[in-house]
Amino acid sequence: MSTTVTEWKPTKRQEAFLSIPDTVFEGLYGGAAGGGKTECLLMLPLCIKDKQGNPAYKHSRFKVLYLRRTFPELDNEVIPRSKEFYTASGATYQDQKKRWTWPSGAILQFGHCEHEKDVTKYDTAEYNIILFDEATSFTPYQYEYLTFSRCRTSSPDLPSFVRGGTNPGNIGHSYFRKRFVAPAKQGNVILRETKTVGGASQILYRIYIPSKVTDNPHLILNDPDYVNRLNRLPEKDRAAKADGDWWAFSGQVFDDFREFHVESEPSNALHVIAPFSVPDYWPRVLSIDWGYSAMTIAGWYAINPVPSVQFPAKIYKYREYSCLKTKISSWASTIAQLSQNEVLSDVVLDPSAWGNRGDEATIDEQFTLSSGLSPRKANNDRVAGKLLLQEYLRWSPKPPRFVPPEGYSAEKAREIYRREGPAGLSKYEDAFKSEPEETFLPKIQIFNTCVETIKALPLCVYKKDKTKQVTDRDDEGNAEDVEEFRGDDPYDETRYGVTACQAWLDSGLGEYEKRVQIAKACSKVEQPNASPSEITKFYIDMSNIEARGIKAQRPVRRFHGSGLRHANF
Repeated sequence: MSTTVTEWKPTKRQEAFLSIPDTVFEGLYGGAAGGGKTECLLMLPLCIKDKQGNPAYKHSRFKVLYLRRTFPELDNEVIPRSKEFYTASGATYQDQKKRWTWPSGAILQFGHCEHEKDVTKYDTAEYNIILFDEATSFTPYQYEYLTFSRCRTSSPDLPSFVRGGTNPGNIGHSYFRKRFVAPAKQGNVILRETKTVGGASQILYRIYIPSKVTDNPHLILNDPDYVNRLNRLPEKDRAAKADGDWWAFSGQVFDDFREFHVESEPSNALHVIAPFSVPDYWPRVLSIDWGYSAMTIAGWYAINPVPSVQFPAKIYKYREYSCLKTKISSWASTIAQLSQNEVLSDVVLDPSAWGNRGDEATIDEQFTLSSGLSPRKANNDRVAGKLLLQEYLRWSPKPPRFVPPEGYSAEKAREIYRREGPAGLSKYEDAFKSEPEETFLPKIQIFNTCVETIKALPLCVYKKDKTKQVTDRDDEGNAEDVEEFRGDDPYDETRYGVTACQAWLDSGLGEYEKRVQIAKACSKVEQPNASPSEITKFYIDMSNIEARGIKAQRPVRRFHGSGLRHANF
């Protein structure tokens, strides 16, 4: 049975957090482990006053939403602790609804958002206070959706604001660090943000209150060896857990990845889209990472290297297939069936499929036998693949080019022209030109039906490197590779697929050009009222396309023989 607490005294750091003015809309508390974040968030609703100075929980319209990412976190950690405090305030707990209700009618509702779309569960409600426990476990979209759409007050006597508590790390690390910590690393500074909403300017304030484990004397008293145990962790983990160092965490690799649009970011900052009909003439690439106990996953990619208003120049991952503990003959046949009537410009398979496992045939041989597809080995350069995928996911333009510190010099330009000629002069002058506007970022978008890929990419973090020192710089760690984790197979497959698409772009534009021309020629004769002259012109155009030998511009090895291909390609 839980012990009821009738008197509670905050630490100095907790008191600073609880004393944030109501006019500061967003507040973040924490940093180090053991700073008393959960306890402080639980006590905050009991400390809030209305405009008359009375406890807010005695007001009938006072509503609080207390969030963790998953329900087990609430059930195992938060709800039992709430019973230590809330019973003494006169509240009654309703287990079925997972809420506390005070005699006034005020409520505190426990909630969770395991999936990004779960935020819509709260669309019909409004809350004076929203509390994010372990805030970095939430995505930027979840945080901003709930913060800016669900937090408001229906009474002028009650405040409305959002508070969070967290340690460095997890999928929201980069977002919360950039939003709260980076502008004032020592914290305790109210930050001002001006937003334009409906043509009118709106001013919002936010603040970060840092904490260290040594700021919690209750923990030190109850478990004096806790700090010593934290100090035994590897340096990066020690700095994050003991000191609350936001620059020590080996952070999220693909922090640009957005499943949903975040209000504070540009409209192009979105990687997950609704499916559309992929044009037949777009080159397509199939990528496969195989496993048995681990996941077997295949991804299909379409390449549009020539931009248009309707379809920007980029790669689209339009299909995904995955299975567990499935025989090769079965998943290979399924992949072949899903690829029916598609022209596959390239098929790549995890290089380990060529290894000798003591069977009569290697994995790649069994795959070819069951699917009719002839794959090549995927490029397994992990760091290069990661860097390429980061570049494809990037949605912000590159920074300005380097400009010589002395500025443009006509005399130097003439000297370069005499020494290096027009090419050297052009290179010198280009240093002073702005980067062209990058209209078609990001370079990859993923259909929302590719659920395993969407789930895996945000979970990728940098591999820990214990041999290098951490410096105070705005990056996500020193190691360049991705830490392996259970369920990382969709990341590996995506890395293979994007690398294969880039290889096609480097050498396959001639084949694409041919396909576009064939598609244009076919579109005219496919009309039900096509005239004899149009049909004649179709044959002439096809002969001209073949005569130009466009397909010879692409290496033959990229186009595997397969029964799935159209004869005219």
